[in-house]
Amino acid sequence: MSAGVAWGGTWEHLECGASGEAVWEDEDTASSGHDCGRDGKVTWSAEWHCHGCGSSGDDQFDDDTTTYSDHECADDQDEEAAA
Repeated sequence: MSAGVAWGGTWEHLECGASGEAVWEDEDTASSGHDCGRDGKVTWSAEWHCHGCGSSGDDQFDDDTTTYSDHECADDQDEEAAA
């Protein structure tokens, strides 16, 4: 995996109307920290972006999910070959 991949997204809890935004690194857990006590899931809509090559993608998932872009950056491989 590329260490230069970052995620950013918004979360919302439809039962109470709360929402927010966050930025985190690839392979970290997206957690809203929201706990209003009402039923229903907190859901995320997020995008990832590779700072090395500019690739990006998006995903939707539940709160407290560890995110993986599964991106193999060509720039990382070029740097390893040059070393």
